[in-house]
Amino acid sequence: MKRNNIPLEIIEKNKAKISMALSIVTLALLCLIITQVDKAFVSAQDKKDSVSGQEAAGQEAVQEVSTSSIRILAVGSNIFDDNILASGQVNESAWNYDQIYSLVKDQISQADLSIVTQESVLTRDHNLTSGSSVYSTPVEVGSALVNTGFDIIASATEHADDFGSDYLRNTLEFWQSTYPDTVVLGIHGSQEDAANIRVVERNNIRIAFLNYAFGSNSDSIKNDAPFMVDYLERERVTSAIAQAKGISDCIVFLAHWGTLENAVPNEYQSQWTQFLLQQGVKVLIGSHPLTLQPCQMLSDANGNEMLVYYSLGSFVSGAQSAPELLGGMAEFTLEKNTIDGQSSVKITSNNLNPTVMHYSENLNICNVYPLSAYTDELAKSHGVGAIDYYSAEAMSVSAFQSLFDYIMRIPVASSGNTNLLDCTFNPDSTLTGLDGSIIYPGEIAAANAEDGSLSSLLQVMSGERAAQQSDGVMESSVMQQAE
Repeated sequence: MKRNNIPLEIIEKNKAKISMALSIVTLALLCLIITQVDKAFVSAQDKKDSVSGQEAAGQEAVQEVSTSSIRILAVGSNIFDDNILASGQVNESAWNYDQIYSLVKDQISQADLSIVTQESVLTRDHNLTSGSSVYSTPVEVGSALVNTGFDIIASATEHADDFGSDYLRNTLEFWQSTYPDTVVLGIHGSQEDAANIRVVERNNIRIAFLNYAFGSNSDSIKNDAPFMVDYLERERVTSAIAQAKGISDCIVFLAHWGTLENAVPNEYQSQWTQFLLQQGVKVLIGSHPLTLQPCQMLSDANGNEMLVYYSLGSFVSGAQSAPELLGGMAEFTLEKNTIDGQSSVKITSNNLNPTVMHYSENLNICNVYPLSAYTDELAKSHGVGAIDYYSAEAMSVSAFQSLFDYIMRIPVASSGNTNLLDCTFNPDSTLTGLDGSIIYPGEIAAANAEDGSLSSLLQVMSGERAAQQSDGVMESSVMQQAE
């Protein structure tokens, strides 16, 4: 066989072509590998970024949801009759009333906000104090309230103008100069101040507080300076609520109203209650009757919900009848929830704890007691026994508890009427309608008013009257927790 001889030059050229082809293939493979690796890296990074984005979005969603709450405590009327005034007169110049509140101080000071109704004006002149018919109270009582832990003083009462505008201005001067951080409601030194809604912020919740009285014992301020005391007038209240809604998260309304010495809310209270519920008020707290009245949680078809304490009775007083010695200490919690910038407030808990105003005949003991800390020994030594035989016979811890349970079961009828919202109260306790007609106190009494009279309440305490049962009415000292 003849062997072909291939020139060296051609062999070298073929080797170069093969080498070039291999290089091209290798380079292509490397490019392909690099591209795939890059795609895998980008994909992994995208997944990582996606997960991170989802986590960030989740974190952002959590940040847009916030919840805060506030616990508020409220008591009824702080009214110093002559016998209570005497209890703090250490000597001619040194008067002090801190001791009266010492047994409830811890509970009051531990709340986020505490409220009391101060029935009368305050004076620095001890010679100008008065504790019967018309009331003027020493400024040392104001100091005792602050020392006890009260943050808010409700001052719109029928006694606010017992001594005219000068005493009211002196009262405002005392609060502003001595305790400027204390919030004073219901009385004003100027028309401009009367237009300012009191808003208190605690725990990121802004609460507007409004305080109005049904009327007064005198027409002097109504005629001379109507802006000085806030009175229950439909147009005035409606305007204030509208203003309050724009600058707060919710409204707490304090109303000085009701029938003296009666535990049954009257028609005037019922009409205003329904009106305030429809206006979106969250909590309604009453004072004036000097007796405790029932409490309820109300709602309407528009989704409004309102907690109502019709009257917390007397906190401090020199009452001369046993049923008027029973008061109530209300506690409730408001919770604010904010989602995507939209806030709502709901009542998450509420209760009412009974208190007893105790004083001895010689005034060496003068204290507000939680009923849970009161004793039969104290009850039998109460100074009311020297004043009223029937009250003395009724005094015991179990009698006070029975009375409290009885009052909590009193049914309160809702009202669809509004005719009393435009009435004006007169110093003689009559009402004047828009048409000039006179409405007498008996005409606004509830149908079961007799069940709340002092005589009926004394019968309950003495065991002569059975506890009243009524479906749908709060029945225990601790009200049902709000849903």
